[in-house]
Formats: sequence, C-alpha cells, structure tokens
Amino acid sequence: MSPAQELLAARARRRTTIRNRVAAAVLATFALAWGAVVWDGSMGTSTTTAQTTTPTTSSESSDAGTTQSSNEDSTTTQDSPGTLTTQQS
Repeated sequence: MSPAQELLAARARRRTTIRNRVAAAVLATFALAWGAVVWDGSMGTSTTTAQTTTPTTSSESSDAGTTQSSNEDSTTTQDSPGTLTTQQS
C-alpha cells in the first residue's frame, strides 16, 4: 500500500470513529431527555389533582344589629417578612 493510500485509509477510519461517537452521543442525549420526561413529567404540567374550593361567606350579627360578612378565599397571608402570598379559588 502506498503512503497516500495509508493516509486516506487513516482519514476514513477517523471519520468513521467521529461519526460513530456523534451518533452515540445523540442517542444517549435523546434517551436521557426522554428518561427525565418519564421520571418527572413534561414541563409545565403537574400530576397532582387540583382541589376546588367554594367561597364561604359567614354573617355575624354585632351588638348594633349590623351584619358583617367575610370571604375566606380572598384573605392574604404573610409567610415570611419578604414573601406575600394570596389564596385563590
């Protein structure tokens, strides 16, 4: 075999090796991505069921005879000094 043919054969082997490595990396990445989706679910959705609540209003009579009403779903709670959360139905 001539030196030119040996260089071409070595180049072909390198090209084949690189192509095989790229194909293996793409396949591994694809399998890993689908494994993450199967494990954790797709992004943006949750697997828990939503709890529905109905707003409750309570009426209490005071000594003056006026009626006070409160809506429990519209109250705001403060968990920590920097965090403000609201409950929504």
